[in-house]
Amino acid sequence: MPFDGIDGFDNHPMAKLGAVERMLATEQQWCKGRLRDAHGRHCLVGAIEAVGGRQLLQKPILQAAREVSGKRYWRIEFFNDDPRTTHADVLLVLRRTRENMIAGMISSYDRQPRHQRWIRAFRGLCSQRGGEGDARLPEAAAFSVNEPYHSEFDGSARSDRVLELQH
Repeated sequence: MPFDGIDGFDNHPMAKLGAVERMLATEQQWCKGRLRDAHGRHCLVGAIEAVGGRQLLQKPILQAAREVSGKRYWRIEFFNDDPRTTHADVLLVLRRTRENMIAGMISSYDRQPRHQRWIRAFRGLCSQRGGEGDARLPEAAAFSVNEPYHSEFDGSARSDRVLELQH
């Protein structure tokens, strides 16, 4: 089915982070000193646990808290319950966490060896051609297709293609 597995996005760290952000969107939804208080407010850890994101979000949020505050917190609770921490600080930490996660996704793609990126791009282009059409790549690509044995050149019915990497 076309939408099989789409509900798996709920367990993605970005989805969990978005749920935490919504739970703590206003100062009236946030508290200190307890995971959840009698008024239904959550501290940062309480919101993370309420969305089932402790395993996925603990390290990136703690890292962001250290970056934003300039302090070396060992636990998220210490950041949340610090007397100097405000609701605005919590929102800033969540925003920084999102930025760091996005940057990590981008940089993890960039860390792939160049040849693997080219192979993936080449396979994508070949799979899009559909049928028995020509598998030529765009001129901007670093690959070119030469046909030294094509029937136009030597009269044979052979049509082998040679793939060269241009430097």
